[in-house]
Amino acid sequence: MVKKRNGAIDFWRFVFAAILVIFHSCMIDIAMVHPGEETVFPFPLGSLSVEFFLLTSGFLFAKSMNKKRDNDLFSWKSTWTFMKGKLMSFYPAYLICLVLTFIAVNLTYYICQVAPYVSGASAADNVKNLGINFGRMLYEATLLRNFGLDFDRLLDQAWYLSAMLLVLLLLYPVYAKNKRRFENYIAPVIAVGLLGFLFFHGQSLLNPSKKYELFYKYEFTYKGNVRAMAEICLGVVCWRICEWLKKLDFSKLGRVLLAVMELFGYGFAIFYMQVLALADGNFFWHKLSVGLSAVNEDIAVVNLGYSKPFGALQFVLLLFLAISVTITFSEKSIISPLFNHKIFTVLGQYSLYPYLLYSIYSTTLPYWLVRWNLGEKLSTTAIIILYCALTFVTAAVVMALHQLVKRLIKNKKARKLAAGEG
Repeated sequence: MVKKRNGAIDFWRFVFAAILVIFHSCMIDIAMVHPGEETVFPFPLGSLSVEFFLLTSGFLFAKSMNKKRDNDLFSWKSTWTFMKGKLMSFYPAYLICLVLTFIAVNLTYYICQVAPYVSGASAADNVKNLGINFGRMLYEATLLRNFGLDFDRLLDQAWYLSAMLLVLLLLYPVYAKNKRRFENYIAPVIAVGLLGFLFFHGQSLLNPSKKYELFYKYEFTYKGNVRAMAEICLGVVCWRICEWLKKLDFSKLGRVLLAVMELFGYGFAIFYMQVLALADGNFFWHKLSVGLSAVNEDIAVVNLGYSKPFGALQFVLLLFLAISVTITFSEKSIISPLFNHKIFTVLGQYSLYPYLLYSIYSTTLPYWLVRWNLGEKLSTTAIIILYCALTFVTAAVVMALHQLVKRLIKNKKARKLAAGEG
């Protein structure tokens, strides 16, 4: 039986993945092609799109747990079976994108003579550096970075996947031991408590690589892990409310009002990430001639130094997103039937690929523009559009080839099974 996907969730999954791709245009080293130019990039707070994915991860976690019989839940075997299923839902695509990024980045650095493949280096040195980078890629493939085993990485955006796996691994046994107690008490307390902690320590959800200290001395976890734990638990709460919502009968007016609330939540999130972020006079997301190495979240937002009302609104954004996600999953709003088309399922499946592939072009594009003397011919806006176009087209090609290979493998297994039965 084919699992029915929620077309509206798939649509919003694509929208927020696209915002993340556009947001990460800020990682393009514009100073290489336009020295001294101050640039304001689109969606300055687009990294908050991750909140949507963490909420849906928590929701689907609860949905999966409630499909199981209670006596099938609490065992180490069931825990690892669940984690294996979760991992394999995205890991093949992740591994493909990681290898492609490794090839593209190292090939670009070698051809354009970027460190460590500098001009004059011997073949032995180049092979040695390639081997070191290959070893790092193999380690990055383990997705253990948010477990504390972290160093320079190709896919910085994969922190979300690593944090999600860590949180689900920790929560599964607790959830399995007592489903109702977890849904009605433990998950809400964790969500509220950790979000309160994040609000108290900086009034921001940003900067997932920040490390928290135990007893003001021992670094023990990343902010991204706390953020993931809080929002996945909030997603579980959303599932519980959604189950109640599904039992209610709404009039046409009620379904219209639900649609208004649903769209307002998503709209406010997008509005905040683009318009309000730029409207804050204390918020600057720009680069001068300092180069890519100086561009990171801490510097770009001046150590999260934008005005507190705007930072506090990130938690309002999260609340509105939680409401919208709950309504979307309930399929009770009047616009829900509009998404019952296969194209939205395809968009949802596609959304993972540009999210994992954008590093290829955010890292390498400036070097090729300089090498081919195209930098002066293209404005910053044109470079950002080119980066987005290349990312989305490459993602479509990679997804198509990946799906083709999966289909060929599936057909081959089916033929072997049929031959065995014959």
